[in-house]
Amino acid sequence: MLISSALVLLMILGLALFYGGLVQRKNVLSSMMHSFVAMGVIAIEWVVIGYSLAFGTGNWFIGNLEHVFLRDINLHSVTGTIPTYAFIAF
Repeated sequence: MLISSALVLLMILGLALFYGGLVQRKNVLSSMMHSFVAMGVIAIEWVVIGYSLAFGTGNWFIGNLEHVFLRDINLHSVTGTIPTYAFIAF
């Protein structure tokens, strides 16, 4: 699971290179930084509220806010057969 998560991060690098190739030479760095900044912002949003809304026990459409800021998740938590932190990182 952690190897798959690392491969997804490499995909972001490939996307940044792709976007950098689509713009003029003077805008390459700016265009590539958009991908990396977006990755950081989305990672923070996922930890703060996204995981809870996606996997919290709610109704059939959306979860509740029981895991906001990863509350009640510790090093010994397991989701299925893998550690919960590895599942969150994926």
